[in-house]
Amino acid sequence: MKKDNIVNISFDKLVKRFTKSDVIASIEKEYQRANPSYISPKLIDDNDYLKKVKVNKEAICEALISIKDKGITSPLIVKRKKDHYEIILGRRRLIAAKKFDLKEVPCVIIDIEDEEMLVMLAADIRDSNYSNMVELSLVCNTLCDNYKFSQNDLARLLHQSRSQISNIMRLKNFNDQILKDISYGKLSFGHAKALITLPDELISEMVEKIYQNNLSVRQTEKMIYQYKHQVDFNKIQDRLIKKFNCDVNVDKHSVKFNFVDEKDKEIFLEKIMK
Repeated sequence: MKKDNIVNISFDKLVKRFTKSDVIASIEKEYQRANPSYISPKLIDDNDYLKKVKVNKEAICEALISIKDKGITSPLIVKRKKDHYEIILGRRRLIAAKKFDLKEVPCVIIDIEDEEMLVMLAADIRDSNYSNMVELSLVCNTLCDNYKFSQNDLARLLHQSRSQISNIMRLKNFNDQILKDISYGKLSFGHAKALITLPDELISEMVEKIYQNNLSVRQTEKMIYQYKHQVDFNKIQDRLIKKFNCDVNVDKHSVKFNFVDEKDKEIFLEKIMK
């Protein structure tokens, strides 16, 4: 029986690189110099912490095209899991390989604890072109709950503000359908940040309004602000339009007046100066 080629990774080295960009790219470059093991995709399971999260279809399509044109040029990073393996880096490529029914894929097997793996996953998501905020939410929550990472620790490691980390972590409170929509890009992170401030019973209703009316993040924020503060922006807008005879847009933070020409603007300025 062929012996696995196992690479031991220093967690301290990984942490030291966290303040830099493209951490994962440099790690994968190192692994490319290792002799890969060739493993059947059927023996590689989804990551235990991420299997709840659907993968963006666009990312899968790109992986499929890349494998069709070039094969798998970078080995997947996996860890042993009883008589199987668990994917760490290369989840999208693994899904694509299974769709192509490939007999084997190049893998580097690393001996790594779950805490170290989660840190690596967080850095990978941060540097990915297809950052999935639902994945990041699950990883951040697990690091905080199981390994006592603070939100300040995560903010530093992920190059985000503490408030942004807080918003990311709150995503896990959504139901499975909304998490799926966020993962697929149907619902943006901006929409999700606005929705998470609502009571659970209203979130689904608001999501339907977003889809039916194709609302932007700003329009969604405005709608939610109106609900929470019982402000009717439409009434205010109508009154201002009649008063000043110009196009008006009112939202949570601003009132915008738009004029057909310079003369109308001057008339408006004269009115408010009086």
